[in-house]
Formats: sequence, structure tokens, C-alpha cells
Amino acid sequence: MLQERQIQIEHPLWQFKLRLMRFVMFASSIAFTLAVFLQVVARYVFNYSLFGIEEFASFAGVSMYFIGAAYATHERSHISASLIDTFFGEGRLTAAVHTTTKLLAFLLTLYIINSLFDLFVFTERMNTKSVELRLPMVWVYGTMLVGLCLTAFYFFLEFLESLRVTIWHIPENPAHRASKRKNGK
Repeated sequence: MLQERQIQIEHPLWQFKLRLMRFVMFASSIAFTLAVFLQVVARYVFNYSLFGIEEFASFAGVSMYFIGAAYATHERSHISASLIDTFFGEGRLTAAVHTTTKLLAFLLTLYIINSLFDLFVFTERMNTKSVELRLPMVWVYGTMLVGLCLTAFYFFLEFLESLRVTIWHIPENPAHRASKRKNGK
């Protein structure tokens, strides 16, 4: 079975990026939860709607979702369903199918990035602001763009790792390789 997590890179810049992503996910999820809670309390307890709170919650949700998607891709905890593993077990055919799906995920993400980049540039040129809070929409689309670029990067790393496994049939798990060497296999 393919390893669930990527090999952790110990470079300080890599670790900083991961800590920053965790912070953004944590802060945006807290902001989203508080915004929704405040709106529910204001609306149903005080019969009053807070101005701009739904827009703020949407923006916090976008940050949480897109940075979270990138982090999930890094952790290899994104959603996947593969009957190939069940039918064929481990082997080159299974590895080739995984490699193909990872390449398709990478290419699809690049296609979406291209479309989003066009929207980002258009929004920046038009200096578009949000309706209620008058926040620059490039912040929202920029967060989406960063999250998708990171997701594409991690999909590409997964593709390369899977390609390595397919071509040379080398297990992805370094502990598995070390135990084979230790046992003389």
C-alpha cells in the first residue's frame, strides 16, 4: 500500500511554510466559527443582523478551505478512492494507475490555476472590492491562488514519488527499505 504521508523535509524554510499553513488554517477556522456564531446569536437572540459578517465568514472559509486543501495534499490525507488496490493489490499495475491519477490531479489543478490567475489579474486591474466590507478581492483570489499553487506543487511531488515507484518498483516508505536491508532481502 502506498505511504499515507510524504517524507518530511527538515529544511527550515519548508518547516516554516508548514507552520504558516497550519497557523492560517487555525486562525481562519477560528475566525469563521466566531463569525458564524456571532451572526446566529445576533440574528436569533437579538433579532439583528451584523453588517458584513457573512462576507467575512465567507472570506475566512475560502482561506481555510484552500490552504487546508494544500496542507491535506502535503499530508496525503486528501480524499481518494481506489478500487485498484483492492482488486490488484501491490504491483506495477497498481503503481501505474496511481501515477496516472496523480498526474491527472496535477494537470487539472494547473488548469484551474490558469483560470483563477486570469480572474485574479482581471480583479486586480479592475480594483474590485467586496460588496459589504469593501475589501480588495485580490486578497480572496490571491489566497485561492496560493492554496491551489501549493496543492499543485504537492500533487507534482506525489506524482514524482509515484513515478519512481512505478518505474523502479521501489517502496515509498524509507522504513520499509531500511528493514529490507537489515533483514538482507
